[in-house]
Amino acid sequence: MWRRGRSGPLSPTLGGRLGGCGHGVERDLGAPGRILNMEWGGEYSLDSSNLDCLLNVLPGESEFQQVLNDIDEKIKKNSSSMEQCLKDLQSEVNEICTDEILQSTNDCLQWLNNCNFISLKPSSTPHGELMEFLRTLQSLLKNEQNQEEMILHFLLDLSSQCGVSFPCTPSGTSFEFTSSIHAIEDDSTMDMKSLWDDVRLHLRRFLVNRLQSQEETNSNALQQQIQFKTQCIQQLLFLYPESEVLTRYQNMQNKLVSDLLQNCILSSCGETNFDKVVHGYQSSIPTLCTMIKEDFYVLSGTIDPSSSLKFINETYLDTITEEITVLLERLCELQFKENALHIVKANKISKKHRGTVHAVAHLGVLPQHEESI
Repeated sequence: MWRRGRSGPLSPTLGGRLGGCGHGVERDLGAPGRILNMEWGGEYSLDSSNLDCLLNVLPGESEFQQVLNDIDEKIKKNSSSMEQCLKDLQSEVNEICTDEILQSTNDCLQWLNNCNFISLKPSSTPHGELMEFLRTLQSLLKNEQNQEEMILHFLLDLSSQCGVSFPCTPSGTSFEFTSSIHAIEDDSTMDMKSLWDDVRLHLRRFLVNRLQSQEETNSNALQQQIQFKTQCIQQLLFLYPESEVLTRYQNMQNKLVSDLLQNCILSSCGETNFDKVVHGYQSSIPTLCTMIKEDFYVLSGTIDPSSSLKFINETYLDTITEEITVLLERLCELQFKENALHIVKANKISKKHRGTVHAVAHLGVLPQHEESI
């Protein structure tokens, strides 16, 4: 730490520390800590005048005091504002809860601390109104075209702005986990659950079709593609549990990766030309990298990082490894068959040749070498 001394350019503390370094610094033994000469040359020269200029830039005591005063003033304003908020809350609580009068702001803080907000139950909607609401949604989805997006936004607004909670249970066995298998289910409740299952199934098909069609065209820019897929995944997570959404989306992406790799090497199918296979995989790398980047950004903003990395690893890296393994096994098998076929043909030719020679020798018509004259 460099400190400015009162009696000179540098305090003894700085002189002592620099003098102890032993690199181009001379110390006066009679006056410990006082720097006589600093032999730092060139652009690194730091004599007392340069240090004065450097240290003069730092705020002085008055500036520091002003900063501290400003901080104190802001703290006082915040305290006053919090005090006023507590007084306003005290007044509102006293007006609403006539059976419990808060005498001071301390009583207000204690009331907030003891208040169990979890025990507050939301107001329930009559069963008949819920059934009518779900039937209306079901009718719109079945009888009207292109209403899915509007209904999705409407349900999301109800949830986020009005605090309406919709069931987000697994499909198929939707509500079996909420009660014992020996319990008697209310028919009216089951009807309502069936209606909701039908509504969200229709919406799920709509979202999956949008994702698949977008993957097939893939005409948008990367940022637009990421935003679109993020919205679809978030809407699916609103309707179904995270595990089910990720499983279905993973299956869809697995198929895309497999189709991409197989199409890239389609021209080399049935051949054992390894170079063609390698070239086919090389041509698929840019598309695969784009797909991985898209899903990484989409899932990073939707689920936790560990689940995102697990998804990327299982969907892409494992699938690519499996596809390459299967292809290499097929190439090795074809090469083995081709080599075996060559060996069989060579053996047949060799046997045929040996048989011909043997037959000619047996008949005694072997060609005689003519004597040279």
